[in-house]
Amino acid sequence: MRRMMFSTAVLLSFLGGGASTQADTLYVDTITVPQGQISNQGYQVLNSLEQSGQEDDWYTYLEASPDATRFSGTFSFTAPQPATGTYWQDLTVNINTLGEAKASQRWLIQLRDFEDGQWVTIGDNAGAQGWVWHAQSISMGSNPARYINGNNVIKVRYRSNNAVDVSNIDWLTIELESSEEVSEGDWWKPSPYDNLTWQWQINGNLDTSLDVDMYDVDLFNTSAAQIQSLKNQGRVVICYFSAGTYEGWRDDWQTHFPFIDDDAYDGNAPPFAGNMAEWDERWLDIRRIDLLTPIMTSRLDLAVTKGCDGVEPDNMDAYTNGSETQLSLTGADQIAYNRWIAQEAHARGLSVGLKNDVDQLADLVDDFDWALNEQCFQYNECAGYQVFINAGKAVFGVEYQDSAANFCPQANSQNLYWLKKNLALDSWRIGCEDY
Repeated sequence: MRRMMFSTAVLLSFLGGGASTQADTLYVDTITVPQGQISNQGYQVLNSLEQSGQEDDWYTYLEASPDATRFSGTFSFTAPQPATGTYWQDLTVNINTLGEAKASQRWLIQLRDFEDGQWVTIGDNAGAQGWVWHAQSISMGSNPARYINGNNVIKVRYRSNNAVDVSNIDWLTIELESSEEVSEGDWWKPSPYDNLTWQWQINGNLDTSLDVDMYDVDLFNTSAAQIQSLKNQGRVVICYFSAGTYEGWRDDWQTHFPFIDDDAYDGNAPPFAGNMAEWDERWLDIRRIDLLTPIMTSRLDLAVTKGCDGVEPDNMDAYTNGSETQLSLTGADQIAYNRWIAQEAHARGLSVGLKNDVDQLADLVDDFDWALNEQCFQYNECAGYQVFINAGKAVFGVEYQDSAANFCPQANSQNLYWLKKNLALDSWRIGCEDY
């Protein structure tokens, strides 16, 4: 959010619908072992979770034995074609293993990314005790199609970093979830020529009495009942959340991230730098869409559950804040992330607006339904939004300084929907519709 003033450079790099869904369970078809060997109980022993604690029923698992250096085995699955009118929405790897604790021997769970042509580490034995069964279900979230090759094959690799001991595998399956496609046009697409009025309030007791066309409210602090009440009055309701930063006061943060450590980066995670006590907020490494998927998709799902018509994802311009993020993010990184957020919103039938990110308006105009800006008159950036206006897409915005009498006539002449707001974004507003 443009209005935030960060006093200390910080960063965070972490793991993290409306449409009906259906899941297919996939079982191992073949196993290849280029390093080490696998016992011969039969692939079917991997089809169900049977072992826990320190149980040791030889006939319910496979034993992975390293050679002189390590074990490496690839487990292949065959995916069905998604049904007509559906797409692959999520892929979850289920695995139950037993072996040494990570301090003695690390066992990696990897998934083949056919789009990038590389193995992606999705988990390991970091949370396991030595010789106690450890079951995991690892969701890959967005774009599971990248893990399915042209022959509909999915590959999971199980690999050790040394030859200290064996590891047992009791369960290895894949859940592949499909969802109905959302038809283009099913979500709100505001025009710059409809003389729309709106209110943006994400702090304080929500004032629902305003006679405006659209409310932009906080996703977490606004109840489903409040949203439904606004919709009953004929209002469009947009729900705000941060897509580019950690917010320490949000409950869902603890749901998704309490167990993540540097191991998600194979030892290459950047260090934390200072803290942001004023805002309790830190930038995210937007390059790691694979790791951010669980929390961002859960926020979009929450928007659907609460009845939001669309979302306003904030902090969508991290690449311009290099001194604060301490990440070497590029414009291409930002475009990829922003497009992914827009695609995930649209997959759920949600309208989505591009927040700030002024330098990439032309690159992203086709991906977003509208735009929202802070202080473009103050920073002389409003001309860039003509690309949205020319595309027939509304542009909403606010100024925190200057008099409404000064900027409102300009906003109206440019078909921009503008407000004067307090920095706190409470209920107070002056709408340019009055000028």
